[in-house]
Amino acid sequence: MKQQDNMTDQPRRYRAQVKRAAKGKKDELLSQGAVTPTQQAELSGTEEGTLAAKAAADPDEKEIELATDTADGTYVDKTVILPHGSFDYVVPEESFKQHNSRRHVSTHKGNTKTASAEEQAQADEGYIFVKRHKGKKHKKRHRHHHRKFKHLATWKKVLIITVSILLALMIAFAGTFLILREIGNRSMHNYDGFDVDTPAADESGNRIIKADTNGRVITYNGVSYQLNENLINIVFIGVDEGINGDNTAMEMSDAIYTMSIDTETGAMKILGVSRDTIADVDLYSDGGDYVDTDKMQIAYSYAYAGGKVHGGENTTKSISRLFYGLPLKNYFAINMKALVTLNDTIGGVTLTSSMTFTSPIDGRTINKGETVTLHGKEADTYVRSRDTSKLDSNNERMQRQQEYIRAFMKSIVPAAKKDISVISKLYNEIKVNSDSSLDLPKITYIASTALTKLRTASDIEYVSLKGPITKGEYAEMRVTNEETIKTMLSVFYTPLAEVPDGLQK
Repeated sequence: MKQQDNMTDQPRRYRAQVKRAAKGKKDELLSQGAVTPTQQAELSGTEEGTLAAKAAADPDEKEIELATDTADGTYVDKTVILPHGSFDYVVPEESFKQHNSRRHVSTHKGNTKTASAEEQAQADEGYIFVKRHKGKKHKKRHRHHHRKFKHLATWKKVLIITVSILLALMIAFAGTFLILREIGNRSMHNYDGFDVDTPAADESGNRIIKADTNGRVITYNGVSYQLNENLINIVFIGVDEGINGDNTAMEMSDAIYTMSIDTETGAMKILGVSRDTIADVDLYSDGGDYVDTDKMQIAYSYAYAGGKVHGGENTTKSISRLFYGLPLKNYFAINMKALVTLNDTIGGVTLTSSMTFTSPIDGRTINKGETVTLHGKEADTYVRSRDTSKLDSNNERMQRQQEYIRAFMKSIVPAAKKDISVISKLYNEIKVNSDSSLDLPKITYIASTALTKLRTASDIEYVSLKGPITKGEYAEMRVTNEETIKTMLSVFYTPLAEVPDGLQK
């Protein structure tokens, strides 16, 4: 039992080598016919076999007498001649324990040779390298990676660290971008509490039928329309200083456009509302207290805001009322004085002039039908000037403004390709001279939609809310229900083949 205990204490590789050596000698003797069946049993693990194994391990003893007495008392000689055993193994320069305590190296120290009796005795003490446990492989490889990185050139280390940081930032930015975009998506497409209160008929007697109570489906002139919830709607307001009846300067909504983008098809429509349009306008005191609601030019809606109610918010509310309570909440108001800077930031805007005017820069005449690149105050003159002696002068000006917007959008892309800093310059100028309800999530959503969905600037459809103009204290445009319902359905709704089940027909 002592021999067996010593064997189990040996490293696994050593025990396997001893077993293979013993089996090889046994097979060799059997093949030569030098071992009797009794001896075969002895070599297979009997007590006599154990004595034979001891004899093989002792070079001084060449013979072992395995004698037994038979039943009649005669002596039987069972002497077996066993050859001296040997095998190859690695002789280390350090102990197994010492080897495990230091870092692994790919090549063991030592030489392969045939073991002598003394060396075999050392092997019996367990100084044979064994294969590491599978669970430690990763640790060994991990140490290799650290050593490799340690010996890399400095520039390679810097490059690896830089790329790793950039990748981490990109992943973080992508995650933040997706979160902001989703928040903006939900906010821009939020139609909870939607309620459009249309009249029963227009001035011509055509019925306006709300197929459901809140007006998501409307039937007009035999065609049913459903609210397009894929739209994002933003009211853009150009703010300018006007003079009221007391010759007091007031900030007024001089240019009003509602941009609607279909996030599914990429179609864009820009709806222009004249500053002379008569609408319900809320009036606030300088302290921000609500005073009254009165009908007046929608241009005054910006001036009569106050307190926590911003001018852009008040103008947007008046536009919503024009369309029977259509929920328009997002606005972007910018001072028209910033137009000169924006124009020159992109290197000027090229268009075909629809009027004849004198350049305020060099005094030259720019004729109607002439292709010209507007710079500085030329752009301001083109989009703001009008002949106030004509009642419809603002409609003519709105036509020029639409021409300028189309040309401006066409000029942004080539300007940005020439100088990428153009985008940041535009943003900085707009930020200083604007007031908006658009927060970061909404801007993120709008920008990502514009990059992936929008068509070219030439595909933008321009629509104007029209009506007869009369002379009051100022020019007054009063829009009919017929014009309003047609405009609203063409911009914010989509026609249906039939009314959905369960709704009125």
